[in-house]
Amino acid sequence: MKLTTLLLLTIPLLLPAQEKFLTLNKAWETALESNPTEEIAQARLEQAEARYQQARSNYQPSLSLNVTGSRLDYSDSYLELLPSGYPDSEQRFDADLQATWVLWDSGSRKNQVASARFLSEASEAALLDSREQLLYEVGRAFTSAQLSRANLRITEADAEFQNRQLENSIRKEKAGLDSRTDRLNFEIRKLAAESTSVQQEANYISAMAALEALLGQPEDQALPPPVMLEPEDKSLPEEIPDVDQLWEQAKLTLPLLRQSELEVEAARASVSAFEGEYGPDLSLFGNLTAEREDDPAFGGGDLGNSVGIQLSWDLWTGDARKQRVLEAEAQLRETEAYARQVQLQTLSVIKQAHTEYTASVQTEALSSKTFELSEENRDLIESSYEAGREDLLRLNEAQRDFNNAGSRYVTARLQRQLAWIRLQQATGTLRSKVKVPEQK
Repeated sequence: MKLTTLLLLTIPLLLPAQEKFLTLNKAWETALESNPTEEIAQARLEQAEARYQQARSNYQPSLSLNVTGSRLDYSDSYLELLPSGYPDSEQRFDADLQATWVLWDSGSRKNQVASARFLSEASEAALLDSREQLLYEVGRAFTSAQLSRANLRITEADAEFQNRQLENSIRKEKAGLDSRTDRLNFEIRKLAAESTSVQQEANYISAMAALEALLGQPEDQALPPPVMLEPEDKSLPEEIPDVDQLWEQAKLTLPLLRQSELEVEAARASVSAFEGEYGPDLSLFGNLTAEREDDPAFGGGDLGNSVGIQLSWDLWTGDARKQRVLEAEAQLRETEAYARQVQLQTLSVIKQAHTEYTASVQTEALSSKTFELSEENRDLIESSYEAGREDLLRLNEAQRDFNNAGSRYVTARLQRQLAWIRLQQATGTLRSKVKVPEQK
């Protein structure tokens, strides 16, 4: 495949200092390390894990200590009722150490823990899904920047071509071999190419700004330009599995599907937890008390204790308990419906991504062949024009076709790259391509 000219129009790839160019994998790694989205998802996971540990703590006994000190000054009218010499004030000190341990609560505690555990695991799946989405957005922005820079190079090369023809035309005009109209034609087309280059450069700057935001780069730290796909790049497959195989893979690897399934399990456990409120609670308790007047210097003679077991059962609470169960059941139906919706949408996205990638392979092949032919055609016509066998209109047409073919080929090549990224994200395998940085 002849791609030398196209590479000269875009970006030199095989340079010694490769670090001067940004690769897609480096962009992905930077985004996972610096983009706030990753930090947000991680914080949500930590919150869910903390709620799970809170639910588990309900299995442990509780211990509380209360200490009070009080002074009571009697009123004169009250003192008149007391025997003579009775003190006109009184100090009292109390201490109470109480332990309580819930032995049984009709399964509410068990199902609360289960619900919290499922939600914690769902948050972990949400973190992975967030990574998949972030990597896709970075891939799309990276591809857009690649395309903008490639189009910029194409328009710059067109301006160089027109300038070269202009210089030749000026020499011919001075020698009486060319007309002023030919020189003006090349001058106009050169200015048009330069004007297009200005717009393409603006598009490239905008695309890089979007990429910098996704990568979480500070304002004073500019990104290096993105690399282009190599001419014989084999990382993109020619053939891919069918939709049924991709769907089976997605069931195993797509975090969004896993997240929706776990949320259904959490909602189901939540219903059981509220239903447990209809049953009794059985608790073991123990108290150690101390009472003393005048000063808080408690001694063994001031201590008392009690140990017991308690059964409590809310026989009637109005409609509150019933409504909590009904609310939880409605939430369960909502999460079940959402899970079905996720499955339908996932299958649809996989079908679309499969179709897009298959079409992009064919489009790239056709665009590549068209570019090669348009390059050969332009070179032949340019030689014929120099020899006086072709007119200016034909050369202009050939150059325009060459530029358009080059732009379409670069676009098709990068659309294939983006379609491949989209297909991997649709099946939940994109994150496996990137090394996840360790949490700080």
